[in-house]
Amino acid sequence: MKKIIFIFFVITGIFVIQGCERDEVIVNPPSNNTSANGIYILSEGNGTAGSAKLSFFNTTQNTFTDNIFSPGNLGLYPDGLLFADREVFIAEQGNFGSAGKVYRLDSNGKILNSASVGTNPYSLAAANGKLYITSGPANSVSVLNKSNLSYITVIGTGVYPQEVISIGNKIFAANNGAFGGVGDSTISVISAVFDQRIADIKVRQRPSSLAVTNDGKLLAGCTGSASEGIIYIIDPQNYSILDSFIINNGSASGFDKDISVDKNSNNIYFISDLNNIVKLDLVTKSHSVFISNPNTQASYFYGYSYDSNSKKHFIADAKNFAVNGNLIVFDENGNKISTYTTGIAPRRIVVK
Repeated sequence: MKKIIFIFFVITGIFVIQGCERDEVIVNPPSNNTSANGIYILSEGNGTAGSAKLSFFNTTQNTFTDNIFSPGNLGLYPDGLLFADREVFIAEQGNFGSAGKVYRLDSNGKILNSASVGTNPYSLAAANGKLYITSGPANSVSVLNKSNLSYITVIGTGVYPQEVISIGNKIFAANNGAFGGVGDSTISVISAVFDQRIADIKVRQRPSSLAVTNDGKLLAGCTGSASEGIIYIIDPQNYSILDSFIINNGSASGFDKDISVDKNSNNIYFISDLNNIVKLDLVTKSHSVFISNPNTQASYFYGYSYDSNSKKHFIADAKNFAVNGNLIVFDENGNKISTYTTGIAPRRIVVK
């Protein structure tokens, strides 16, 4: 996680003015998008009122709603976003070193309930009727009842867990290491039946992204060095490493975050260390730049996802973290289709 760096960007005021394209934009929340196909976009903001937003893009009608969160506004630095059982869950960090907040919303963005949780909660997963929420500064995962958000327990992990994902009744938390401090190179495994840490998987230092393959295996991406990242395929039952992929092909070198799996092929996509979108074939192991960042001085790919149903790629461009960002939509071949204005620092993109 690079939240401290991003706060520095805001404080120092790196002002880059950039125009944007817009298609049909809906300012007011829609009356009902329960049945609509689309994606949710979470902007973490910069700590000022109204700068954090939950947006929605309808992939059928190609319409964009600027903010569907209601009533009121999101608070300080919401970073975790999950869509599960037709509901939306958001983890909000709050002030550094303090308790954060988790929201449970209906699919239209209306708050159903909320609760304080953890220390700077960052990411969340669901399993066995419960939410599992990482707290980096506390080296732990908080467990809440998924319906009423009541407290269940706290489970210790490795150093500074960030990303988290569920496979069946197991939770996998990537221990990213403390910013500027102790590193880590493990993924903690938690039983969602007994709410206990049952194993640790050794990987390269600073695992920063988790995903699930089409055949149910765990994908773990590690930043490694700027010129050479690595992605692992891991058996979620016995925790053995089944395969690995060194990411070191010219402008496609290095791994950063946000693995997204194409459900209709052997391809996965992710944000590289050089801030491009890279495509990796899990069978041939070939990888190359799929979508290039045309201007890394004015544009920063902060979030990414591929929707296998609409066959569209979505990039969250945070620009300089001081002005409103963009959602950029690309077709299946990587051709740019449209651009929409989001809140400040758009980070998460989740397919509904």
